[in-house]
Amino acid sequence: MSAMATTAWERIQPRLTELMDLRNALSLIGWDEHVMMPPKGAEARARVTATLSSHYHSRISDPDLGEILADLREDNGLDDVQRAVVRVAAREYDRATKIPRKLVSALAETSSRAFAVWQEAKEASDFSMFEPHLREVVKLKKEEADALGWENERYDAVIDYWEPESKTAEVEAVFAELMPELAPVAAAVLDAAGPRPSFLSVNPPAAKQLAFCRWIVEQLGFDLQAGRLDETAHPFSIGIARGDTRQTIWRNPSSLVDTILSAMHESGHALYDQNFPEEWADYPIADAPSVGFHESQSRLWENHIGRSLPFIEFILPQLKEFFGDDLGMMTADDYHRAANHAERTLIRVRADEVTYNLHIGLRFELELELFRDALDVADLPDAWDAGMEKHLGIRPGLHAEGVLQDMHWSTAYFGYFSTYTLGTLYAAAFAEKIDNDLPGLDDEIRKGDFSRMLGWLRENIHHQGWKYPAKELVRRILDTDISPQPFLAHIKERYSELYNLDL
Repeated sequence: MSAMATTAWERIQPRLTELMDLRNALSLIGWDEHVMMPPKGAEARARVTATLSSHYHSRISDPDLGEILADLREDNGLDDVQRAVVRVAAREYDRATKIPRKLVSALAETSSRAFAVWQEAKEASDFSMFEPHLREVVKLKKEEADALGWENERYDAVIDYWEPESKTAEVEAVFAELMPELAPVAAAVLDAAGPRPSFLSVNPPAAKQLAFCRWIVEQLGFDLQAGRLDETAHPFSIGIARGDTRQTIWRNPSSLVDTILSAMHESGHALYDQNFPEEWADYPIADAPSVGFHESQSRLWENHIGRSLPFIEFILPQLKEFFGDDLGMMTADDYHRAANHAERTLIRVRADEVTYNLHIGLRFELELELFRDALDVADLPDAWDAGMEKHLGIRPGLHAEGVLQDMHWSTAYFGYFSTYTLGTLYAAAFAEKIDNDLPGLDDEIRKGDFSRMLGWLRENIHHQGWKYPAKELVRRILDTDISPQPFLAHIKERYSELYNLDL
């Protein structure tokens, strides 16, 4: 490494540590806002969030940091990790310098208040309560996109935050390939699914369910000495800092299966956050290269493991020990059919593996129309209901079951929904690769041994962090670009066997 780079690298390290500390503080107060904060704390929390966000923005956009990054960008003596750190830090610096500090503060404060109002509006099932707050969030997000700049359309700047280097046209092309092929498969599966299995209505005491979920996440490899598992209305996982990863689950009041799958899903995220290289703790590359990549881990554990017969055969004896008479004479096949039961549902988080991405397709369409100025915020409820009828053949009767069901728009997470589908496609491709690389894995899962699978994920995904851009990392793992085809093949195989269909 050259003398110039050594000096610049020494100068940037305390900057990176400070920025990571600020990010961790924002993550912690965000977790508290969603899990522990009393309702009357919303106004003060909005101000605190705005203050910290504004301070973070001032530090990441500091011209001195820009000079250090410029020096490092010009040096050829950096190692691979250092170059990756500079690439990611420079990306954030470049974004931050384009967004006025006043806009950063306004977005943080507005979205924090909007989230609190959304909770009330959802409870009341009244979109009119939320509409003016959402209108302001959308307005500010458009201003942010324009400040960042875009070539083809405004939504490019929105989606790039979650899927770096991705364009609207690329994501739109993915949905254009997926949706027409998925729709007839979903229709055939839904027609063959039959009545809802009785096991889906099993709902043991909440404390027992939470205890069982804690047992599950530990079996998968989640370290509860370096993390937490709590219950919230909207499940999420967040890495606060090294040694502090928080995951929450959503307990379906009418389905133990959904509660377990929620724990599997969030554990995928949490295992990712717990397994970045320890020496990268203060580096921005201790992160996934995209949200879709992060989502691939939750989809992998939830759908490809949690809904699989080998996993069900592993947990069934433990289920019966935990819940006893609540489960009656249930067999592994009974559970397997329940865990994979397909049905039309209004609620995204309750959707099965077949119909889930139809829900996401709707949200993606609506966001595009909003950012193309083809849809007004006031018209969202009607557009939502029409889209649900188009994609799933059902219409919401209440706003809480429709346009108000998700928290994402209240927190300014526009562009995020599509990452759920991208993550689903990544997960299917990774699952196919794992099956090829690890013969005999099903037998290990039946015994509750996840060590080889977790080892593969650590080596190929977790320990790579953001060392490479998402598209490059996918090619390194798969030797190809991502495509809907592995997911469609997986769905067809699973449901052909379950329902004796020719898909």
